[in-house]
Amino acid sequence: MRLTWGRVLGVLSQLAGVGLLLTSAWLIVRAAERPPVLYLMVAIVSVRFFGLSRAVLRYAERLLTHDAALARVTEARIAVYRDLDRIAPAGMPIRRRGDLVSRVVSDVDAVQDRVLRLRGPWIVAIWTSVVTIALVGVVDPVSGAALATTTVAAMAGVRLLVPWTVRVAGERTAAWRGDLAADVAHAVLTAADLVAYGATEAVRDRTHRSITALEAAQRRAAVLGGLGEAVVLVLTGVAVATAALWSAGLEPVMVGIVVLAPLALVDPLTALADAERLRPVIEGAERRLAELADLPDAIAEPTSPAACPSGTDLVVRDLAVGWDTTVADGICLDVPAGAVIGVRGPSGSGKSTLAQTLARLVEPRGGQVLLGGIDVRTLAAADVRSTVGYLAQDEIVFDTSIRENLRIASPTATDAELRAALAVAGLDDFVASLPGGLDTTVGERGSRLSGGERQRLCLARLVLGGHRVLVVDEPTEHLDAEAGRALMDDLLALAPARSLVIVSHSETVLDRVDRVVSVGEAPVPHRIVG
Repeated sequence: MRLTWGRVLGVLSQLAGVGLLLTSAWLIVRAAERPPVLYLMVAIVSVRFFGLSRAVLRYAERLLTHDAALARVTEARIAVYRDLDRIAPAGMPIRRRGDLVSRVVSDVDAVQDRVLRLRGPWIVAIWTSVVTIALVGVVDPVSGAALATTTVAAMAGVRLLVPWTVRVAGERTAAWRGDLAADVAHAVLTAADLVAYGATEAVRDRTHRSITALEAAQRRAAVLGGLGEAVVLVLTGVAVATAALWSAGLEPVMVGIVVLAPLALVDPLTALADAERLRPVIEGAERRLAELADLPDAIAEPTSPAACPSGTDLVVRDLAVGWDTTVADGICLDVPAGAVIGVRGPSGSGKSTLAQTLARLVEPRGGQVLLGGIDVRTLAAADVRSTVGYLAQDEIVFDTSIRENLRIASPTATDAELRAALAVAGLDDFVASLPGGLDTTVGERGSRLSGGERQRLCLARLVLGGHRVLVVDEPTEHLDAEAGRALMDDLLALAPARSLVIVSHSETVLDRVDRVVSVGEAPVPHRIVG
């Protein structure tokens, strides 16, 4: 409803502009005849009315249409996040991080552009043209027919010519934009390593190449897209000349109206050229978002999910794990409630894939995973993940406050619950010592925290989620010996209230767990033996 009223106000605003121009033309011609001033009062007031109402209507139209468009773009962005949650990680196509960021940000913004900058100008231009042509046709039918012909020709030319030229000139713009976003994201995330290894020049040169290529593509698109405005101006000139030619027999005051009427349509028709310049970009963005939505689910949800079991025993039988191919199979593992089990193995043996499979983030390629005696494939993935929590070795920490980082696990958690989770993770004293407390921002990827503090914050988030089985992947990776021992102390203290599956290649870590299973050294396929 807001969008509909916004477009009505947009049409009225444009018609107010037309009325302002035509009334001014009548007033100027009539004033040149030196009539009594009272004869001009209605026109003078009309000029003021149209001038003021045009600005007011435009302001109200922008408020309503932008409000409606922002609501739609919010819904679209939420839908994209849901798609990413649905297909990640196993169903995620091979894409660079920056390309995904471009889809979530730039492509979703294109949904807003379709509503505001593509569809809206067409509605306003069509209705404004119909009213203006009808008005001119009443004054002079021949001039009205000529204006109708040139207006339709201008609309057709803009609709056909501008998108074609933009596609020809800018077919690689989206690809270059994605490459640039990926290059910048890569440079930001790896800045410290690039400086350490002296590789900043190579990354800078590659980024500048992407910038130059994108700039050239956009410049070509802008130049060719300007042909649409040229079409509008040429046909407007034709309409003016035709009106001037056929209006010789009209009253002088009407000549000004008929001759200037085509100029009143320059603004809405030029807006069409600007709108059509965006059409290929918008259609490309919508196509990429549709591709994302059409990707299959990473986890197959059962049609009629079984009830979430009360037990938390985790049993693995002849499990095969992998992404596109099987990297380990024949896996057998028993994790009774409250037990602490370690998993060792060389790099590439499938340890992390096993951890994500247990957390129902990756679909098993064979065998069974039983939670509380029930096959996890018969349970809703959300139910499994509410019981089995996964802590990656490089868990994401967002550039926001400690409170908001924790509330990702439980958006309604109180401060008391947040502090309780921090206490379990051994981070409560540290947070209490900070001037901002829970409101302290942690920086990009937790840059203001040490490695151990960042890992403990992620552990507190996992604890806050209420998971009763924790699968922890390389918990002491990137930590010094002292910080690693302290983290393991707090981690092991979670048992027996929670079961722990600790995946690590560190013998120091594995020496402290109850039982260790190993991924064999033999070539894939492997078999884990208890």
